[in-house]
Amino acid sequence: MRKVLFAVCVLFCGIVTSVAQDGSYRLEGRLDPTVNGQMVLIADTENGLIELGDITVTDGRFEFSGRMSEMTVVYLMTGKKDAVLATIMLENAPYLITSVSGTLVVEGGGEAQKIWTEFNDLNRYLLESQEWLDAQAIANPARLQEFQREFQTILLNVEAGELALLKKYNHSIVAAWMVASKMEGVDEAKLTERYEVLGEEAQATFYGKRIVDELNKMQKIAVGAVAPDFSAPLADGGVLALHETRAKVKIVNFWTSWSKPCRDENVNLLRLYKRYRPKGLEIISVSLDDNKSVWLTAIGEDGSDWKNVSDMRGPNSVIVVNYRVKTLPCTFILDDENRIVAKNLRGKELEKKIDEMLKKKNK
Repeated sequence: MRKVLFAVCVLFCGIVTSVAQDGSYRLEGRLDPTVNGQMVLIADTENGLIELGDITVTDGRFEFSGRMSEMTVVYLMTGKKDAVLATIMLENAPYLITSVSGTLVVEGGGEAQKIWTEFNDLNRYLLESQEWLDAQAIANPARLQEFQREFQTILLNVEAGELALLKKYNHSIVAAWMVASKMEGVDEAKLTERYEVLGEEAQATFYGKRIVDELNKMQKIAVGAVAPDFSAPLADGGVLALHETRAKVKIVNFWTSWSKPCRDENVNLLRLYKRYRPKGLEIISVSLDDNKSVWLTAIGEDGSDWKNVSDMRGPNSVIVVNYRVKTLPCTFILDDENRIVAKNLRGKELEKKIDEMLKKKNK
């Protein structure tokens, strides 16, 4: 179904089970008889993703078995490893995997399962609400803003419910995994709050360590920090080094040619550049494109007559990774010492900040 309203990070469904008496795990699949093909079991470990095994599904039946030294998060994936079918916190216990309305359901359990089920109930409610409101918005476009407000209320309630569960089960590795698995869509303040809710045992897990690592990276691009330096090829030749670029105020703008919001923002940046360039403003646009000709064409079409750079590595660019770019466009406003003054300002707010900073410098 086409999404018109909302972009939400909803976790894949998974179930955790108790330790089996025989000291081994058994994942038994009983799907629709028409289901055939390859499935792979991937473990999420401190050393990265490790394949535990692969199997051929015949007439909807399959089975994985083995022994785990400790509870491990695993992903049941397609043979091509391009889709997660279920997330399972694997212990030495029996599991039954069935299909309901095309979605895999994992049964079995103990205390950890109950904890995850409570989190998953919130996730399912959020997803169902998102789908219902999307459908309503398509059918009633004039009420779009009303549906958006309703969804924001639901989202806030779900986030409050998740926080309450994290506090309730702060000792559990399930709670640590929940926080770590949702870091992608959480800002520094919210991630810090959730991490601090976790108990010492949960913080000591490698999921807890992942959260700390992400927070450390976030702090490097926090307001008040010196922006990470980088060097990248310029669109018109040569190489630009951020810290060597002299200006009273700099806008570092992450964008891409195929994003309409990015192209729209280029119009605003062009207006600001013409007005404030003589007073000491410089703009450095970092493209996430991986096709040079498309990138150069977009620069020409938008009249982006400022410093444009790209290493043509798209979202895998070291620059993009270091700046934790999650959405586009993404902007950082720097002073003449390359210190981050503000982030992700748009329109009048951006113009006000630039004007304010330049007036102070030009006194």
